[in-house]
Amino acid sequence: MKLYIKLLSDLCTYSGESYNSMVDTDVVYDKYGIPYIPAKRIKGCIREAALELLEFGLISKDTYEKLFGKEGDQQSGFSLSNAYLKGHTALVAVAEHFKENGLAAPQNVLEQYTDLRTQTAMDLETGVADKNSLRTMRVLRRGLEFEAECNPGKKMNAELQESLKLAVSLVKHMGVSRSRGLGLVEMKLEDDSTGKMEAEESNKHVLITKEQLKEQNKISYRITLKSTMVCKSPQGNQAQTQDYIAGSKVLGLLAGALGREVYIDLMKHQGIRVSNAYIMNGEKRCMPARISLQKQKDQSYDEEGKMLVKDMLYDPDVTGKQMTPAGVAYLDADNHTASVVTEISYHHQRPTDKSVGRATGEDGSSFYQLCGISAGQTFGGSIYADKVCAEKILEAVNALGEVRMGYGKSSEFGAVDFVLYDVEPSSEQSPSMMHDAVLTLGSDVILYNEYGMPSTEINVLKHCLEAVIGVDDLELTHPFLDFALIGGFNVTWQRRKPAFHALGKGSTFLIHSDKGFDAERLRSQFIGERTAEGYGELIVTPAEASADVCIYKTADATPKKRENIRNQLIVGEETGRILQQLLQNEFARQMEETVRIRLKTALEENQNLFIEKGENPGEYMVKRGLNASVAKLRVIFKNETSYQAMKDEADAIEDRIKREICQDILKLIVPKELETEVSEKINECYQIPFASQWDEHTLYKKNISDLSDRIEISGKITEQGRKEGVRGMEQNRMVKKNNVICTGSLSLTIECVLR
Repeated sequence: MKLYIKLLSDLCTYSGESYNSMVDTDVVYDKYGIPYIPAKRIKGCIREAALELLEFGLISKDTYEKLFGKEGDQQSGFSLSNAYLKGHTALVAVAEHFKENGLAAPQNVLEQYTDLRTQTAMDLETGVADKNSLRTMRVLRRGLEFEAECNPGKKMNAELQESLKLAVSLVKHMGVSRSRGLGLVEMKLEDDSTGKMEAEESNKHVLITKEQLKEQNKISYRITLKSTMVCKSPQGNQAQTQDYIAGSKVLGLLAGALGREVYIDLMKHQGIRVSNAYIMNGEKRCMPARISLQKQKDQSYDEEGKMLVKDMLYDPDVTGKQMTPAGVAYLDADNHTASVVTEISYHHQRPTDKSVGRATGEDGSSFYQLCGISAGQTFGGSIYADKVCAEKILEAVNALGEVRMGYGKSSEFGAVDFVLYDVEPSSEQSPSMMHDAVLTLGSDVILYNEYGMPSTEINVLKHCLEAVIGVDDLELTHPFLDFALIGGFNVTWQRRKPAFHALGKGSTFLIHSDKGFDAERLRSQFIGERTAEGYGELIVTPAEASADVCIYKTADATPKKRENIRNQLIVGEETGRILQQLLQNEFARQMEETVRIRLKTALEENQNLFIEKGENPGEYMVKRGLNASVAKLRVIFKNETSYQAMKDEADAIEDRIKREICQDILKLIVPKELETEVSEKINECYQIPFASQWDEHTLYKKNISDLSDRIEISGKITEQGRKEGVRGMEQNRMVKKNNVICTGSLSLTIECVLR
């Protein structure tokens, strides 16, 4: 189904943020400057409408709870995406394609859809505005149309759908200042068979076949975020997010796809292990970097994007150097760095008394923030399963429709593209015997000591590793440890899991065995507890001869990305309109810039236009009649409606000096010639056909006002210059600072005062 929203009045979707000192109450928009309506706001409005239906007895409480869920006990019966403008995909392509040259800067794009409103508070007794009460609000323009995807859950039947459509149709206002003329909307929910077919075609979750499966399999999966994903920290703090997708979330997705009974049977008899999903550099899955990597203080990447750091595992000589952690979160197999982009969004829960339209901190209301992993990033991991489990996983995942994960997945957050894209045998690697190696924890490791208590002691880890690789002389030295607090919430039991500390990912050691050990047994094995959820993954690499480690900045994929966007660029009616408007704004900016440059050139290279020699040697002054000529031009400009008429008036001035000065100034700018020059420049720069939308009158007003309507020239002879007997202007060096030209004896100032 698809939700349609049309703005019947201006709307402010309050983001909780401001923009510089210009906007106090801002709307919600993405990184391209394209506004959207968050799904949580929409769903909250629909829920309030459904609550009214419940209070009037038009729907039952059971229907209400099936639609919107029950806190801590029942999930919502449908999921809702953010509402985006029609043609949003094409708009994003346009914005991404032109953002580098500044044409589609976020604020430039946002201006095409929004206006600014100002308001103030009045003293009811005096009728005068209160001091410091002026506020500026940005609003979306009325007439804009938005679309949102509404995906019904498995339990959604025809009766529930009709109740939902009824609730949607009752929503008439949303956003802030609803009682002051803002936020009037028309909302409707319709079946979208075409969109459903397209979604089914695009949602191909399995790219491998059963014939590729072996007895033991390592199935690679990829998760691409289509919207922000909230991965709460184990402590449950929603204002913080993990920078990876925990294996438990993927395991939960598989459990839902397999069904409760099948999932329990597989876990009981065969078992499934799911690794954490870490950020990917292209097709390469990154892993947590060793915390033993350090760099010199203030050290940065060189021009080639490389940086040589020290691995403190090897006791390097750093005498006289101040070392700090390298600050690398993730590295791929080629030592290219990667980091995860996160973002914060602000939300509020209204009081139980819905007549109060804001969060007060009382009656169940609150203002809170959510931190999540930003959309557009790709994460990768692996699923370890035998052939029987793998076959059932492929069947279940292949039947999935839209996939949503994480917190708030029923509205706004957690829409992902989940794909099983590769498989390889997990038990056919040839032995790799070593005596010395570096062991890094690829995920948090949960260990229990001999008394059954959670432990972070090195000896407990040592005994666990010896049991895996079958040796009894393993030594762990040079430990660099990090610790993680493990907790969580059990949805089935509706209880919090016990919280305890574990060894954190990125912790690293040197390991040694005189007898030798098979490193492949560690690479293919998870150790400790809760390995099915991604805990206990290990990284084993050979010990190096040097402590020097060269790391690289992530390769810039922008050129390739821009080429893909260029090939897919779709210019429809809306995108064409926005693109032409952006080009028109750029045209206006370049016209003004060109006028400024020509005036500057006239000042620096043709000083005779404004300056003449004085009576004494080395003395210069503002050209006689200049200010009077500018004043005359000002009068002509206000009275005439075209450049030619203004030029004719200047030619008819009786005073020769004034006439020549006015003619010289007008020669600086010829509107039609300037329009042609700037239009050709824009066509060449952006490779898009462009024609100015300014008529002759607008062109005249804009250009001449930029040139002469704000020029006042004043000058004075400096006493210091006169005393020093400065030589003639042709021998003086001109220095331009801001709007002031200084010679040895003259300070000439151009000020903007006429407009």
